[in-house]
Amino acid sequence: MATDYEKLIKRVNAAKSNKALWEHHIRECYRYAMPQRNTIDKWSKGSKKREYVFDSTAEDALEDFATRMELELVPPNLNWMKLEVGTDIPEEEQDKVNEYLEQTTDIVFNHIKSSNFSSQIHEAFLDLGISTGAVIVEAGDGIQSSLNFRCVSLSELILEQSSKGIIDTVFREFQIPVQDIPDTWKGAKLNEKLKQLIKDKPTTEVPILEGVYKEGNKYQSIVVFKEEKHYLIDETLESNPWVVFRESTIPGETMGRGRVMRALPDIKTLNKMVEDHLKAAAFTANPIYTATDDGVINPYTIRLQPGTILPVGSNANDNPTLRPLAPAGDYNVLQYDIGSLQDNIRRIMISKPFGNIEESPVRTATEMSIRNADMAKSSLGASGRIQNELLERLVARCVFVLKQAGKIAEFKVDGKEVAIKFTSPSSRSQDESQLAAIGRFMEFMQILPPELVNEEIAVEKVPSEILDILGLPAKFKRTDEEKQMRQQQREQQAQQEQMMAAAQVEAQEAT
Repeated sequence: MATDYEKLIKRVNAAKSNKALWEHHIRECYRYAMPQRNTIDKWSKGSKKREYVFDSTAEDALEDFATRMELELVPPNLNWMKLEVGTDIPEEEQDKVNEYLEQTTDIVFNHIKSSNFSSQIHEAFLDLGISTGAVIVEAGDGIQSSLNFRCVSLSELILEQSSKGIIDTVFREFQIPVQDIPDTWKGAKLNEKLKQLIKDKPTTEVPILEGVYKEGNKYQSIVVFKEEKHYLIDETLESNPWVVFRESTIPGETMGRGRVMRALPDIKTLNKMVEDHLKAAAFTANPIYTATDDGVINPYTIRLQPGTILPVGSNANDNPTLRPLAPAGDYNVLQYDIGSLQDNIRRIMISKPFGNIEESPVRTATEMSIRNADMAKSSLGASGRIQNELLERLVARCVFVLKQAGKIAEFKVDGKEVAIKFTSPSSRSQDESQLAAIGRFMEFMQILPPELVNEEIAVEKVPSEILDILGLPAKFKRTDEEKQMRQQQREQQAQQEQMMAAAQVEAQEAT
């Protein structure tokens, strides 16, 4: 279906108008917290982007936040989720299906770990800390991995939110070297001008509009050479390659509100205080002097900077020719305020939640566990949104791409046929309370009479439930056939013991 260009541009411009309301706010966040990644301001290549940053606390805290999110949600070299049977699979078939899905999970992670996922998701988490993260999941080259990931800068994103609060429409405007078009979009239809540019001036950058938007139950993907309104790609997709996610939003707003936005007042105040502190330190090291005005010094050429000499009528009773001017202000108070602001920023960004390990006293395992549990509870709401907007959609897209590549069998990740169980450290912390409840339940059962426990409670199902909570492989569970065989063995053993006991009784009676 050919896409009407004029309607498309109107839709894009409407989304751009909404984004324009955010640009000043987002620009400030990047300027103070991640200047090296600031692509909203126009910079030439190799420009210094940190000239106005006097304190790196926010930058370090944002880096810590991105690292923590990666380690807690999608830790490298670990399987942070597993595919398992959905609600529509009959109970007698679930064990066999789970064994197959475990093998499928391993295949999925083999491709994820062999791809560029770790580096791209880390960059996306940096953008998440400010506002909104975005990753494109597409087919890889098939040599190392059949998956490829591309993090897209927030400055290029033009987003629309559906009535359900999901970002399923994404546009992107950017420049690309014309020689990269055929590799970036397989099957792109080049017009004569692009072909000529590739031949004569391959490094020339051309303006591109890329977008994916929902049409019914499918998605329309377009790539347009804007200069000539020429469609390089105009096709229908079964799955959305874009995964756009936010940690926190306000109803009615499309862009996310990241932790840097929350900490921005402290960040700007800290930056200004450190700047003033450095100026004060410069005046302390090289103070302003007052000098007796003998007509030689021209007061109209004086600038207030370290080492400046101010002409005065007299320098007190002893009247020295040159005298240092006493500095104003209390440096101790200033230093205390700086430290307090730095702590606030780190707390908001979940950076160094236990303080500086080298300087802080030794902490017990109990204290660390309580702090971890408290931190997990404080971020429970945000992690729920990230699981819904990032992890579930990311896994579903990876499974779709691998099915298209013929690496795994056909099935639907919809919770009915196949479901996703997350096993990352963040998910594990939520399971700890359930395990603790089971432990208390087992202790309580020891108080009750055994016959009452066996009559009211299916004790034999408890180990299986614990295995599921811990996320251990299905191969650790016995199949129904194995259970039946072991039951028969126990019955046979009991019969043999009874026969032996009866034989002993008969022998004793005979003697």
